[in-house]
Amino acid sequence: MNSAEDRPNQGAERKPIKGVPDLSDLMNQGNKTTESSEAVDLSSLMSEIRRVPTAGAPKSLAPSHPQETQKAVQQETTEMRRPAANARPAQSAPVRKNTNGGRRLRDPKLEARRRRVSIILATTIILVIAAIGTGIFYAVSHLMSKSKDTSVTSSMSSVAPSTSQTTTAPELSESTTTETTLPEATPTPEATPFPAGGSSLTGYCVVIDPGHQETANKDPEVMSSAMGGSKDKSAQGYVGTVSGKDESEINLETALLLKEYLESLGCKVYLTRETNDVDISNKERAEFAVQHDPDVFIRLYCNAANDSKTSGSEVIVPSSGKYAQQLPAWGEKLGKALESYTGSAFGGCKASGNYTGLNWASEVPSFMIRMGYLTNSDDEANLLDEEYRYKECQAIAEFISGMEKH
Repeated sequence: MNSAEDRPNQGAERKPIKGVPDLSDLMNQGNKTTESSEAVDLSSLMSEIRRVPTAGAPKSLAPSHPQETQKAVQQETTEMRRPAANARPAQSAPVRKNTNGGRRLRDPKLEARRRRVSIILATTIILVIAAIGTGIFYAVSHLMSKSKDTSVTSSMSSVAPSTSQTTTAPELSESTTTETTLPEATPTPEATPFPAGGSSLTGYCVVIDPGHQETANKDPEVMSSAMGGSKDKSAQGYVGTVSGKDESEINLETALLLKEYLESLGCKVYLTRETNDVDISNKERAEFAVQHDPDVFIRLYCNAANDSKTSGSEVIVPSSGKYAQQLPAWGEKLGKALESYTGSAFGGCKASGNYTGLNWASEVPSFMIRMGYLTNSDDEANLLDEEYRYKECQAIAEFISGMEKH
């Protein structure tokens, strides 16, 4: 151990720090109350220590009092934990708070874009589902209709074999085909709407004139070469009292049917007109007939009277010409045939020179048939009835068959 005398020497070997008193000296002075009259103040000592510039020493000096020292340490700790007043947290993307619990909302543009995408996706899904549903509906409908057709076809096929077996079984032969065993088919005549049994008219030639036309021609023309006077080229026909049908149409329909019937019996037939929309004068019709030199020239007309009870048919022939002497008798024969076949009363045959179409055709047997009265409802109904017209055709054909051929 060092003696008390050695301590000053040890202290003399240390190099004192400039401006800082030696702690040992200060402590010794505190212990030696007799060497100094002034006591060492602890607070002054701590003040001196705070003024010592050391590397690890804090910037702020400790308070002179222990309680003050503890308070200072706590204050420094609080200040270290508390962020600076001017310090700001790192700026991030602006975040808005909604009223629903303080949750963050996203960018409005992004939200609008997402809503549009959601709407498009929803619409697409709906359309796809609708298309699939439509396809399924049509597929099911097609399958149901196909199954119905299949069931009907199968039922028909199940019936057909049994029927064919019953009909062809007696005719089967070694060739196992029905074509070789069936007899040769006989040609069937073409079906005609006319009753069978008409007289043959092969070699006859007939000209038929359906009287009047759709539009009348009021221009005058000479009635005949032997007498003076003139008449309209084509007068306006009568009209049905009940039906309102024009006489020109009734005459044409009957003429077309008569032509067909006469041709079915082998007769050669010519018509002065085959449509209603024509403009042919009575003289031109007569000249057409003379040009073809027919065995019979038939003019088809209707009649009218002031009395609606007047009915029946009549025949008019020219009063002059090559056949003037024979024509009245032939006309009576024609009228009787019409009465016999149709049941319509015959009013007799008259010879007249008042009809241009007969006067200019007096070189051939010419007959004007007044088939009935359009002012009489019964006659009108008969003239429009097809069966009645067939009977008229039969009567005329029967009359032609008794005429001489040219």
